[in-house]
Amino acid sequence: MRRFRNTTEYNFWPSFVDALSTLLIVVLFFLLLFVLAHFFMGKNLDTKNSEINRLNMHLHQLTDELAIERQSSRKIAEELTETSGKYSQALAQIALLDQDIKALSLRKQELEQETAEKSREVKNERKISEEAKAHIAVLTAQTEKLSKELAQLSAQLDKAEAKDKEKEAQIADLGKRLNRALAAKASELSSYRSEFFGTLREVLKNRDDIRIVGDRFVFQSELFFKSGSAFLEDSGKKQLNVLAKTIKELQKKIPSKIAWVLRVDGHTDNIPIRNELYSSNWQLSADRAIAVVQYLIEQGVPERYLVAAGFGEHQPIDKGNTEAARRKNRRIEFKLTER
Repeated sequence: MRRFRNTTEYNFWPSFVDALSTLLIVVLFFLLLFVLAHFFMGKNLDTKNSEINRLNMHLHQLTDELAIERQSSRKIAEELTETSGKYSQALAQIALLDQDIKALSLRKQELEQETAEKSREVKNERKISEEAKAHIAVLTAQTEKLSKELAQLSAQLDKAEAKDKEKEAQIADLGKRLNRALAAKASELSSYRSEFFGTLREVLKNRDDIRIVGDRFVFQSELFFKSGSAFLEDSGKKQLNVLAKTIKELQKKIPSKIAWVLRVDGHTDNIPIRNELYSSNWQLSADRAIAVVQYLIEQGVPERYLVAAGFGEHQPIDKGNTEAARRKNRRIEFKLTER
């Protein structure tokens, strides 16, 4: 009987060792996950710090660009003839700076959101275990450093915006000076414009199909072209011969320092056109203006004093929808203006 009991006893020790091993593996697995999570979190924060340093370098570059623009603004005042080009260039630089400031502001908001998310992650990590407190302290310090850098970035953005406003004020003053200069040039040309109009008025004898509207001589299109055509008629060429002669005489009187052109504008009525040659009134009006300019060049008017423009039906004199209104709107205009 004693031998039978010894052979049937159960040995629990191997099962206990297996359970203990399994528990140890699980604990090591979770510990490995925790270490990896903190490693990648620290690496992510280092990436953000690098990006903020890059943004700071970019802000310094913008500051240098603004200093360069101030120097170019001082040079603009030295020569009045270069004022217009530098004015446009300065406006373009301001637009680019505005875009950069907006982009930096958006990036700042993104970094603030990321910082807030990292802060929430840090708070959640504190609940994991007491062993993680040292790592959380490091992350907290990095988050505070990131917040300080964001504050510095905000201050730099404010300075950039202040400099941008100062630049806009300088540009506004430059625009006023440009307008005064243009007004002075316009007054120089106005006397020759009056002489030009007076000569044409006397030569053309105030015909019904030729009139003065504001600062322009207006010819009815029927005087030059048939309906739907940009081919100059003989009657129109006769009038253009008189005009070409007057322009060449005026050219001798206007000083070379005055930049002027005779602008030829083509206009149509509001009835749509579609034929083999033209798909729109805009195309017809442009071709008519070009035909007039080409004929004036053939008569000896220098090309540099002529400009052709087509407006289609989009600049009517009479907005009515009657035949009389449409007839007024079908016209060729000549304007002596600044270049």
